[in-house]
Amino acid sequence: MPKVKSRLGVTLIIIMASLPVFLWKPHAIFGTFSNDLRSIGQILGLVGTTLFAINFILSARLKIMEPFFGGLNRIYILHHIIGGLAFVLLLFHPLTISVSYMTFSITSAAQILIPSTGNLPVLYGAISMALIIILLVVTFYVPLMYDIWKLTHKFLGLALFFATLHIFFIPSTVSENLILRTYMLGLSGLALAAFCYRTLFNKFLVRRVLYTVNGVKVLPGDITEIIMAPVSKKLNYSPGQFVFLDFASLGISKETHPFSITSQPNSELISVAAKSLGDFTETLKLLKTDTQVRVEGPFGMFTYTRYGNPNQVWIAGGIGITPFLSMARSLNSANANQIDLYYSVNTPQEAIYLDELAAKVQAVPNFRVFPFYSKTQGRLSAEIISKATSNVTAKDIFLCGPPPMMKSLREQFKKLGLKNYKIHSEEFAIN
Repeated sequence: MPKVKSRLGVTLIIIMASLPVFLWKPHAIFGTFSNDLRSIGQILGLVGTTLFAINFILSARLKIMEPFFGGLNRIYILHHIIGGLAFVLLLFHPLTISVSYMTFSITSAAQILIPSTGNLPVLYGAISMALIIILLVVTFYVPLMYDIWKLTHKFLGLALFFATLHIFFIPSTVSENLILRTYMLGLSGLALAAFCYRTLFNKFLVRRVLYTVNGVKVLPGDITEIIMAPVSKKLNYSPGQFVFLDFASLGISKETHPFSITSQPNSELISVAAKSLGDFTETLKLLKTDTQVRVEGPFGMFTYTRYGNPNQVWIAGGIGITPFLSMARSLNSANANQIDLYYSVNTPQEAIYLDELAAKVQAVPNFRVFPFYSKTQGRLSAEIISKATSNVTAKDIFLCGPPPMMKSLREQFKKLGLKNYKIHSEEFAIN
């Protein structure tokens, strides 16, 4: 059931992107080179705008959407793919239409490529396209601090606003077909609402739980563990899920960042841990007791309790151990799951949670832990795991660690015969 449900989101997006083409088709005019190009340009514009609007809805971080995509991390991956596709379609939309007009008049084509205040609908579209191009260039080619990068993305809402104006005022099939017009403007309206919810008014509209920092521990391996206590209401979560935290402290970025929860769900306190990999994670050591923390979540489908298969393999790479800590801490002697945890680090000194996990092994008969030290043992592979864990192809695999490691192991397990839907991964990263 989880596999089927997680595909519904992608299926719905395909339907939503295809619907405007079906509504447009009765008005299509083909037969000449010019008409064919113009029709292709219209299709590119309709599908590109639809995907652009859908991307704003995906980025709203709505928990209700997670089951239909397989988790928030999958939504964000899809968000990047759809964003790139929408950009390409929207870029070729005016280019294709302008070329179609060249068969009649160079002047007409120039009016599309070089808009003016005398043709506001075209100008609105040009402004939208220019904003998208500038923001994508900044995203991919200009190194910016996270806070500034997030600020630049707020202008994408302005690009969507001008795109909506372009759709509303431009004389086209959209203006002639009431159903198509309602669909396109309605979807754009939902996208603008999602943008306002997540970006403009998120401090007022997004629901968060207030915690305070109870303690900060700097652990070996440059890892900072943060323990937090609820101010009033306790957060309910499943083992392996993550939250977005916003620290109200001087010297700490005001932007929210994702953290896997390391504590067990029945604990009054919640804890997270992060390795110092960049400016933000390095400053976490500066946190003081009683600092207020706004907690949004929980998010994620990366939890062993969600899947019916009790035979599982957990694979952690470095700080990727964090979601597995929450899962392991939630296990007890009555646990019916057969679980093997592979804890891969460079050296034994980096396996800072190994003693706790070893104690859990003694308390839970069906739980085994295999430490793996890549500096002396090489890279952990599916072949190595299959030799230590019998009948590995009948198990569900959980991966969390560096992206190259997860990608490589996923492909290796698939070559052994595992279905892709039986391999689950958590792919968030902070710096």
